[in-house]
Amino acid sequence: MNAAVDQVLRFGPAIVLAVTVAWLALATRRTSREIGGRAYGFGRSPRQTLARVLFAATVVGGLAALGLHTAGSASAAIAPLAGEASAVRLAGLALAVAGQVLTVVARSEMGRRWRVGIPDEAPDALVTTGLFGLSRNPVFLGMLAMASGLVVAVPSPAVIACALAFWIACEVQVRDEERFLERSFGPAYTAYRSAVRRWI
Repeated sequence: MNAAVDQVLRFGPAIVLAVTVAWLALATRRTSREIGGRAYGFGRSPRQTLARVLFAATVVGGLAALGLHTAGSASAAIAPLAGEASAVRLAGLALAVAGQVLTVVARSEMGRRWRVGIPDEAPDALVTTGLFGLSRNPVFLGMLAMASGLVVAVPSPAVIACALAFWIACEVQVRDEERFLERSFGPAYTAYRSAVRRWI
């Protein structure tokens, strides 16, 4: 039993992150085809540059850190900190999977209105139903839950650093998107923002 748990904790976190990153890339590409334009694109402001760099760094860093963990790296930056029970780490992996599911469902609810970054033109309508009636940012919420779960599952300095950088990127991006949506949708977005919380 312990050997099976060890294998799950060794391979599971890297698989969760890799599958999520690949799925989001494919979903964004599919949306770009559906709208006949780019669904991916960050603005040129310093804040958007910061968000783009942090998102890219956390994805690359997280994949590298979890990949090296899977390979059994003994580096102090990669190895999980001592003292965390396997049951706690499994709970972290379960949280990561739950965050992954939330991300997929919330992204699917957006359909062709899905965007990464700040687009040149706003989507044709706000998405305010389903999960978006409970949180204004369920996709980011799912990804943050996944990042938190991965930190618990693999509490290494590298994974912790990536999760913190990802949280900062999300905070910057969410506030930039709020300003963009308010400019684009005016009173409709103001009413939505008043009715639904930013997170939960």
